[in-house]
Amino acid sequence: MNLLTAQSLFVPKRFLRGKYVSKWIVLGIDFMLISFSLLIAFAIQNRLNLYDFRLIDYYKGLVTVFVFCLIGYFIFKPHEGIIRHTSIHDIKVIFYARSIGFVLNLAFVLFFESRLGLNSFALPGNVLVISYFLSLYMLIQFRLGVKYIFKQGKRVKSKPRILIYGSGESGRITFDALYKNHEIVGFIDDNTSLSGKSLLGKRIYGSNEDIEHIIDRYQIQEIVFSIQNINAVKKREIIDRCLTYNVNLKVVPPINSWLNGQLTNSQIKNVKIEELLGRDVIALNKELLNTEIVKKSILITGGAGSIGSELVRQIIKYEPKQLVVLDQAETPLHLLEIELSNNSSVEINYVLADIRDEQKMKTIFDRYQIDWIFHAAAYKHVPAMELHPSEAIKTNCLGTKLIADLADKYQIEKMVFVSTDKAVNPTNVMGASKRLAEMYVQSKNKQSKTNFITTRFGNVLGSNGSVIPLFKKQIESGGPITVTHPKITRYFMTIPEACSLVLDACVMGKGGEIYVFDMGESVLIKDLAEKMIKLSGLTINKDISIIYTGLRPGEKLFEELLTEKESILPTHHDKIMIAKVFAEDYNVLNPYLVRLHNMIDQGADNMDIVQTLKEIVKEYKSKNSPYELLDIDAFELLGVKK
Repeated sequence: MNLLTAQSLFVPKRFLRGKYVSKWIVLGIDFMLISFSLLIAFAIQNRLNLYDFRLIDYYKGLVTVFVFCLIGYFIFKPHEGIIRHTSIHDIKVIFYARSIGFVLNLAFVLFFESRLGLNSFALPGNVLVISYFLSLYMLIQFRLGVKYIFKQGKRVKSKPRILIYGSGESGRITFDALYKNHEIVGFIDDNTSLSGKSLLGKRIYGSNEDIEHIIDRYQIQEIVFSIQNINAVKKREIIDRCLTYNVNLKVVPPINSWLNGQLTNSQIKNVKIEELLGRDVIALNKELLNTEIVKKSILITGGAGSIGSELVRQIIKYEPKQLVVLDQAETPLHLLEIELSNNSSVEINYVLADIRDEQKMKTIFDRYQIDWIFHAAAYKHVPAMELHPSEAIKTNCLGTKLIADLADKYQIEKMVFVSTDKAVNPTNVMGASKRLAEMYVQSKNKQSKTNFITTRFGNVLGSNGSVIPLFKKQIESGGPITVTHPKITRYFMTIPEACSLVLDACVMGKGGEIYVFDMGESVLIKDLAEKMIKLSGLTINKDISIIYTGLRPGEKLFEELLTEKESILPTHHDKIMIAKVFAEDYNVLNPYLVRLHNMIDQGADNMDIVQTLKEIVKEYKSKNSPYELLDIDAFELLGVKK
């Protein structure tokens, strides 16, 4: 039974307004407390000797106290506040109302009582002072007590029980943001000297304690990671450890993203899988980038894609002279234009076009005085390109060839080609088409004034071709999560990280290089799926299961960043290396590309197209694909040993 229910048993309904007690009831309780405080004051004056106590003196003094209290209540109206929501403001109002009554009463006793002939109503000064302080204390405690009862009357179990990881300044701010809607059990901190101490009335547990026991004992539902000044590797280790506890994990965003510098409950979000795969922020030479980019007119093909759009976002920060964003996808291009319409003073031209359209590309090069090109347009889904090799070659090879040829013709200063680790020892059409594009760009660099630069990296987190969006959709739909093979691994990099390295490679590139990015450790896709299930607050094989579907056409178990014949050279940046790759001769490659172009125009069979592709890209060996037949020579086909 809460206080309101208890009151309703004794208070007529006409004194209740909705679910709140009438102000007249509150006024009555206040004056009862004031009466009681005066009684105690008289008792104290008489040193608790009841024989010397005259009740008539108490009643007469009560009349004057009530009269002057009513004046204070009439002015400040403390009885009109909602008791259960008592705040500092309400305490101030009580203080002002009671103090006004006390001051008037004291003035009456000292100056007017004898003159008006009201000596019989006189109150001793010490009684007046004692009753004032007692009544003030009782009135405030009454309100705080009611507030506490209502607060305790709410169902505590409905509030998530949480631990905050980190007891520093961010941890204290997190506590303030969460305590109203959560039951905070305590803090966890790696600093062993803080273990066993308390903060804001809550215990600090050391990270070396049996956290799992604490979670079970207090039925913890969430751990909120609040540490700010920590490197990505350490953060990943802590969150990985917390994942083993089978509780929901949330993270406090960086301080620079807090709304108006204040942290709110709504800003604290679930940990994203990207935070378990990300690494320390890459330090770039921003002064050099700014010096170079500010003068340039830049074309970005595939500008509405995951890599292209992030390149746009990063480049506009350096305020280039002009930006041309080209893509054949209408909706993503339109959405990017809406996103950037109010956030940039840079002149941005959005062009809806296909990089395979020669006449359209010539028009664009004629119209805009382009200095740099970032060529990110590509088809990248391995199974789809395995089924449609002609499309892979038309876009990834012939489209790149067209852009590179126009860059040469218009004497563009630099062209950066965004490649992939699937171009290394390719096992599928997509990877082989990107490798052929790499070869052509390199060969073009030998006989052109344009500096052609290639960047090569693995999967980017959250891109359209990444496995992570697929896993998220599968979890949202209740599973199962589909993984092709229990031992399949991939390299991952965040989109901003990859694009930052592309920009740095562009600035440092002199032409002809293939820049390879440090992708860190390869990730077991099965582990990735398991972590995503846990981050969703679900249990593996109970809420969501993982099933293995077998390798897809052209897919291999692991990716590589270099072939056996390639080696690397260091650069000024520890995350960027140069692959030492033999550059093919332009006069050898160009006839093959012309031949592929003619074959596609004439509707050649897929097998014939892929056979020609294998003749050029000699390291291309198909796996889990019908094109594996093309890798078997005549002797093997006849079962004859060479």
